[in-house]
Amino acid sequence: MRFRSAGQGSALEYYLWLFTRLSAVFMLFIGAFGIIYANLAGGRLTMDTPTQYRWGFFPIYWHVQNSDIPDVFPNWSNSFWRVYGMIFLFIAAVHGFNGLRIVVEDYVHRPILLLLAKGLVFVLFLFVVGAGGVVIFELF
Repeated sequence: MRFRSAGQGSALEYYLWLFTRLSAVFMLFIGAFGIIYANLAGGRLTMDTPTQYRWGFFPIYWHVQNSDIPDVFPNWSNSFWRVYGMIFLFIAAVHGFNGLRIVVEDYVHRPILLLLAKGLVFVLFLFVVGAGGVVIFELF
């Protein structure tokens, strides 16, 4: 593993490091908000705990439809929940792929392989965000 001295690095690296820490906390709040909404919408009386977590962290309509709660599709197919899901997806993807980029930098030492590996990480990031966007906006 490579260690940098305090004087090395760039401001972008610092901001990515800070984003990773803050995004982890933010994702906890996003998930907690989904669980609270699931409970306020009647889930606490009709669902077990794993179903509530699935409903809170993955607000996709077929997860909610499979939970045997009547008439929940209109609540989850509006624009707010689509934007909510897209924000959650984007923050989680940036958080995860930034961590993957750091792992690649730690273990790949040849410059050309490092460039190729970082390019692959970026392409995978675009694919995950694009596929997630299709699921969120087209399959609701």
